Amino acid sequence: MADGMEKEEVIDNENENEESDSEDEVFLDPEADGGRRIVELEGQDMDEDEDEEMEEMQGEDDDDEAGQDVDEEAEEEEEEEVEDVSASKLIGHTDPVYSVAVHPTMADIIATGSGDDTASIWSKSTGERRVLAGHSDTVVCVAFNASGSMLASAGMDGLVKIWNPMDGSLLRTLEGPSEDITWINWHSKGDVIIAGSSDMSIWMWNAATGACMTVLSGHSDSVTCGQFTEDGKLVITGSADCSARIWNPKDGSCLVNLSDPKNAGHFHQGGVTCLDTKGDLLLTGSEDSTAILTTIHFGADGTPTAKVVTTYRQHTDGVESVAIAPRTHYIATASLDSKIFVYEMNHDVPRYMCQHRAGVTKIAWHPTRDMLLSTSLDKTLMAWDGKTGSCLARFTGHKNAVMDVAASPVDNHLVSGGDDNLALVWQL
Repeated sequence: MADGMEKEEVIDNENENEESDSEDEVFLDPEADGGRRIVELEGQDMDEDEDEEMEEMQGEDDDDEAGQDVDEEAEEEEEEEVEDVSASKLIGHTDPVYSVAVHPTMADIIATGSGDDTASIWSKSTGERRVLAGHSDTVVCVAFNASGSMLASAGMDGLVKIWNPMDGSLLRTLEGPSEDITWINWHSKGDVIIAGSSDMSIWMWNAATGACMTVLSGHSDSVTCGQFTEDGKLVITGSADCSARIWNPKDGSCLVNLSDPKNAGHFHQGGVTCLDTKGDLLLTGSEDSTAILTTIHFGADGTPTAKVVTTYRQHTDGVESVAIAPRTHYIATASLDSKIFVYEMNHDVPRYMCQHRAGVTKIAWHPTRDMLLSTSLDKTLMAWDGKTGSCLARFTGHKNAVMDVAASPVDNHLVSGGDDNLALVWQL
């Protein structure tokens, strides 16, 4: 991290009693502005049997209440006894941490986005923090570009801000969408970034200059997810309008609408919530509890067509996250039903199933290991063997739902963000 950065509070589990009195360094955007009722029966005399029955019922009620008290006390004790196995805590946000990112080449640099309207850049090793202020609403996404020279933050204020991750300075603000930004994605090679919005549009900018390159229009509801394809030649988006679309980013034209039966056959019957793409494969998840694998083919003239290959129907609640493994022929789906299913390509029967104790919020394949990571409303982060589904590690320490996870491609650490306002660092 750059010189002059002030230290934010960080707690190592080996010395949790030490406190830091230092203050955050804040970088501002210069452009920003039962009770129970007992009824007495008057005028009626109860016989002894009725008295005994009433006393017996009252005793049962007392026992039930006592049992409930014991259960509540046991739950409280169980919560208090959860072991914190995190390597360190990044403390400073005052609202939930919705997004986390790890620098692609410098494992010590972590970024977070929060409901407190700020993003932050942290040193993993020291806890030093730079507060990136300037958004006027929740920061829903943070992401480094491929080289790590820029950090993007996206907010519900409709803005994307580009920062220098070395010193926290604001490089530029990207404007355009009229409503919330819901996601961002960098081109795999260049400094081009796309963002989807609740206003049904997708914007593409050159982040190095701030110039808007194109606006993609055609969805009829919020654009909930999107990515560049691996080669960067196409953009694929999903929407609450139950469709996914394939776009030509050069001219902004929609090449394929996957909700159109003539292009892809039967598609989702509920809003598309998530997607992932690799090579000629597209995996989508939906509120309708299904995930769909689609292949993309190119004709002699370069025009793409899409075909639904497999529909996965094992989930019983909305699919929140999907992921295609980077090195194997596996795909994974995760749902609010607490389950994760992993399939081999083109098989609709799961290879294995993993399960949390509550809904799953995010899954991600580790960038360098055959390992699947998952976060959950049950306050845990899990690591699973990518081939067998066996549990490799259960990370506890968050006090509320875990919302996001990122793995460093250059060391053995993970970082997670939670509803408890914390970002936690974990050692694999």
